[in-house]
Amino acid sequence: MVAEIANAIQEIQQLTNAKALDAYYRKGYAKMPADPESFVAACDELVSSGNWRAFWLVTLWIKRRQSAYELAYFDVYQKWLLEHIRSWGACDVFCYRVLNPMIEKFPQLFDAALTWAHSEKVYVRRASAVCLIQSTRASFRVNAEFNRVETICDLLKDDPHIHIQKAVGWLLKYAYLTHPGEVEGYLRANLSTLSRTTFRYALEKMPPATRVDFMRL
Repeated sequence: MVAEIANAIQEIQQLTNAKALDAYYRKGYAKMPADPESFVAACDELVSSGNWRAFWLVTLWIKRRQSAYELAYFDVYQKWLLEHIRSWGACDVFCYRVLNPMIEKFPQLFDAALTWAHSEKVYVRRASAVCLIQSTRASFRVNAEFNRVETICDLLKDDPHIHIQKAVGWLLKYAYLTHPGEVEGYLRANLSTLSRTTFRYALEKMPPATRVDFMRL
């Protein structure tokens, strides 16, 4: 297996454009182990290579392999977050394809998200918010109960980093579709403490008249 992974990494490093990456997505997936445990172990080797293309492909392969969404593999996925996520793009893709499906399936993993909110690493903190957002074919949605959304927002709302402020706003923006009254109440209660960036993002899914009313506050 070690030799196969080394060869895969070498092949992936030679991919130069989106078309080549898309073609390898199918070819590479066909070479991955059928056994779930071996599959996740192979994914771990690829992510640990530090190659961003390998990381991108792994997130797609996990999304395709439903048996990879099991509690036994969460420590591996959390390790990737803590050790290998270094940009907002990688953070968000990882949340949509890996972390959100895990937390939706195993709600007790929300406790891990609470610890991420206290991390010294920006994109680990960002993940604590984005992991509550489900990516759908058409858009995004938040299925979590509002008390979970509120808890994460409370932990992050004073964060000075722009990518955290945007993440909080984004979480509230899509939570509005599920919990409109609660989001409106939260915005009114925290008007003086939320950054303008967070506040502006949070309004984007509101009806125009409601959005105008909030912009006047």
